[in-house]
Parts: sequence; structure tokens; C-alpha cells
Amino acid sequence: MFRTRAALAAAGTAAFLAAGIPAAHAAEGQAPTVQWASSVADDLGTLQVSISSDSAVTGITAHIVSAATEQEVAVVETEAFVLGHGTTDDGVWHTREPLSLPALGSYTVHVEATDADGDHATRNSAGTLAYYVQAVLEDVRSDRTEVDIDNRQVRVDGVLKGRRPDTRQLEPLVDHPVDIDVDYWTENTPRTDAEGRFSGTVTVNAAAQIQAVYRYANEYPYVLYGASQEIPIGVRQVATRWVVQSPAEPRTIDFGQEVTLTAALERETPQGWKPFAGQSGGVLFEPSGGGQSAGVGGFTTDEDGRVSFPHTPWETGTFLVTSRTEDPFIAPASVNSPLVTVLRSSAFTRFSALRTADHGVHVEGGMDFTDGWTPATILVRVQHSRDGETWTDVTTVEAYWSGQDYAFSADIADTKPGYFRARFDATNAFRAATSDTVRPTR
Repeated sequence: MFRTRAALAAAGTAAFLAAGIPAAHAAEGQAPTVQWASSVADDLGTLQVSISSDSAVTGITAHIVSAATEQEVAVVETEAFVLGHGTTDDGVWHTREPLSLPALGSYTVHVEATDADGDHATRNSAGTLAYYVQAVLEDVRSDRTEVDIDNRQVRVDGVLKGRRPDTRQLEPLVDHPVDIDVDYWTENTPRTDAEGRFSGTVTVNAAAQIQAVYRYANEYPYVLYGASQEIPIGVRQVATRWVVQSPAEPRTIDFGQEVTLTAALERETPQGWKPFAGQSGGVLFEPSGGGQSAGVGGFTTDEDGRVSFPHTPWETGTFLVTSRTEDPFIAPASVNSPLVTVLRSSAFTRFSALRTADHGVHVEGGMDFTDGWTPATILVRVQHSRDGETWTDVTTVEAYWSGQDYAFSADIADTKPGYFRARFDATNAFRAATSDTVRPTR
């Protein structure tokens, strides 16, 4: 047999009394707990109340009191509420329709709740009803999605409306200020016209987000914050390029010889590539074999977009010219010059050929590298010629430091009459060298 909670409580009391236990200690039902009350976030005229209890909530009464006058302006009875989510013993209840109150503003909410056991609870100041107009920004758009170096202005248009708390209707908000923010910083604040429309222009100096925002205004204390979706604005950069004028083609120089770099920076325009004056940057000399680059200098391009630097490179490499700017509208540019090959000097200091008793020839000689650098391996080709014009290799030997120069020697058997000489071939760092031409002596 099913009994109500009230009947079970009565039977329990009789049992306690029969056992001699005072009735004052009989079990009592738990009163409902009113947890909070507030406006629905996106429907400010609708009241919601959170209540939990040990049985189903059967009655709700909300007393709406003006925060300004402290006078009760409305009483909302049970029939006005519906369960929004949760359960009847632990849920959030909200009014079926927005409340109709005499004025906009803040209202304190006192709540009474009753559950199925007949337990009753009251909570004063359970929360606040924010009976305000909610600002809504519609049809917010920009006249462009990217800016460039010559066109940085962006116009933003839109409509500001307010959602009334009593009817949920959207109505134009007339003569209200609307902030136009660029990356969350207000750049312009136009006011709305008779239809709630606004228009304003902002300057965009980098890729940014634009947003229309209605913020609290003292002249309209009952209109709440509202914001549009962000509009991304991109940057179209000016294309730039370097033209190396000198050295215009690969060249070879001696170690210690000066070479001058001349280059011009150009920017792309509707009329083609034009000199780009007033741009900063720097020049390096980069070794072709890797390693540490040498700083050549910094610059600002002249009225013809040109830069010019003399430099004495100490090894083979290229000039690297780079323009740099903090202006996001200008694309960076860099270029490497043609290869500048730096060759160090080499020379034969001596060379001789001597006939030997066995009809062979003994040759010997020495080399010098005047700037103090030498190849890792010094290979010398010994050559023979019958007429002193056409030469043939007869052997290759390696030269070593002798204390005075880099010496080499070779014994050549069964040689024919003619001439001898020594030849050092150019490397990527050293010039070639040829000794004197000699006839073997006895």
C-alpha cells in the first residue's frame, strides 16, 4: 500500500510515543533550499530560481522589490513558473513569459518555496533581476578586408538595437554611442541615427581585429553592453626587390684588393618597379665555404633607392644585402651578389734541373705564399717540353716547409733533351704559379 510522506511521519510519531520517547524528537521534514535567483542571461526579463528539496517543489512565490525605492512592485506566483532544467526536487525554474514591470532597473528578488511534504522556506535577497535593455549589434561590416601602405582607412557600418526585457522585441537605439575598436582599442565612437544605424572610419596600421562595441553610457544607464563579431583585417604588403649593379657578374680579385658593392632597392607600383628611398637595412659578406659573415655596414637608401659600400673581403663569398623595416606594409627583401672569388698569391722562389750520372734529371725548387696563408696540401707538377712551348707532366710532388720556403724535389729517369719547369695549379683560394723554364745542367 502506498502512503504519502505525511502519513509515514504520523505513524512514526505514534511509535515513538508508544516507546516512551518524547514527541519533540520525532523526525521532521527538510525545508526547501532556495539557492539563487536571477535574470536569464540572454532573456533579461525572464526570472529564474534555483531550488532544491527532499521532495518535489510544489509552490514558488517571488517578490520583486525595486532596488531604487525598496518597494515591492510585483509578486510572481507558482503558476507563472515552469521547470527549465533539472528535477522537481533539484532544479531551476523560470517564468513562462518575461515579467512586465513598471520601470527598467535592478530588482531584488525574495523567494518563498514549498515542497510536497508541506515544508516551507523563505529566502530574502535570493538574487537580482537585471531588468535592462540588452544592446544588440546587427549587420556590422567593413568596407574592406585588407589594407595596404597607401590605403589604411577602414569604414565600419552597422545597426544598434536594444532587446526589451518585457517584450523581447528588438528596437533601434537612437543617438547612442558605439565604439569601433581596433584590436580592443577604441579608435572612433560614432552615434546612431534615427534607425539605429552608425558608421565610422578607423585607421589600421597592421593586421588587426575590428569590432563594434556598445559600452555603458551614463546618459543611458539601463542599456547593457553588447558587441559584434570580430572582423579580421589583413595587410597587403608592398613587394620590394634588390638589383645588384656592381659587381654585376662573378669576378676574381687578389687578397687585399677592395671591391665595391652597389645595389638599388625598388618597390612595385601600378606603374611598374620604382626606386624605394628612405629604407633601412644592412650588408654582410658571406663566405661561400660557410663560417662567420663579416659586417659591411648599415644603410638608408638614397633618393634613387641606392646603397654603395667598399669592402676588402678576406675570402671568397658574396655580399648579402637586406632591407628591414618595422612597417608591416612593406615586404622585406634580400639578395646575394654574384660570387667574388678572393685568391691569395703564390710564387716559385727557385727552380733548377741537374743532369745525373745515370742520364736522369734531378729537379728541385721552392715556393712562397706571401700573405702567410698556405694550402693544406701543396702539390707541384713537374713538366717537360722539347721546344719550350708544349708541356707534358712527368711527375707530381708535394712541397713541405724547409725552414726558408716550401721545398720540393724529384728524380726523373730516362729524360729526353729539352726544358723543365714547375707548375702550381690554382685552388679556390690561391692563384696558380709557374716557375722559370730551365735546361738541365751538368
